[in-house]
Amino acid sequence: MLRTLYTALGARGWRLHLIGLGGRLPPKLLAESRVPISVALANIDDRVPDEVEGPVYAVDPRGEPAWRLEEPGLLVLDYSGGLQRALGAKPVSAAGLPSLTYEAAAVIYEFFVRRRVPPPPTGEAAYSRDPRSGVYLARKLLEAITVMDNYIVLEPSVVVFTLRRVYLARGIYLDASSYRVEVEPREGRVREVIEADAYTKRYRWRGRVRVVFEGRAATVEDWEGVVYRIELDAERRVACPAPGLCVGEGAGEPGEAPLGALGLG
Repeated sequence: MLRTLYTALGARGWRLHLIGLGGRLPPKLLAESRVPISVALANIDDRVPDEVEGPVYAVDPRGEPAWRLEEPGLLVLDYSGGLQRALGAKPVSAAGLPSLTYEAAAVIYEFFVRRRVPPPPTGEAAYSRDPRSGVYLARKLLEAITVMDNYIVLEPSVVVFTLRRVYLARGIYLDASSYRVEVEPREGRVREVIEADAYTKRYRWRGRVRVVFEGRAATVEDWEGVVYRIELDAERRVACPAPGLCVGEGAGEPGEAPLGALGLG
């Protein structure tokens, strides 16, 4: 259950009350849950909370469906039943599973994950110096999305190849220079930096193109400043290269434009 809370909610914003452990976290619990020690120490308590703001529910496969109820102030997983009675907790269910442990995971998902899914991107913070090439870049960034050790990243070779075509239309040649992926595993933050050197048609160094992918945005900068800012939704496979303009699955996108129409052929 500790692993479920950490993977679903991250390192902050929740608290787990483990009753009956004697004030010490079992090493086996930390090892098997793979939750960082600092996260566990900050979020686990061995006492029943004195005050609770909001409803108190207890996981019960025969309880009322969670989708009908408001978010709890305290969710109880009680294998003995004594704590549930003492707290006057209302039974709640999600999938009706016979295992309390698995049912608790389903309830947590219903209350704290499904209801908090970020809305689809709108492109409000997106920007493209050239909207036509921005659409092309947005489509290709969707193709570049991949998973590295459970983290969403962009395939650098796909990104550089795409930018080469974009800049070639301006008479600029790109040569990849470095790729970096920085992961903060406790918070689950990822920052990817892709850099390429730019040359003129006479192969004189023009400057550097830098792509930073962080959160739900990929920003492209060159010697003139920010050139593109693409909002990306990896789960929905939607990318927005400009305000109100989104492409991808379920984005109501226009048909595929030929490269020549984008000035990239």
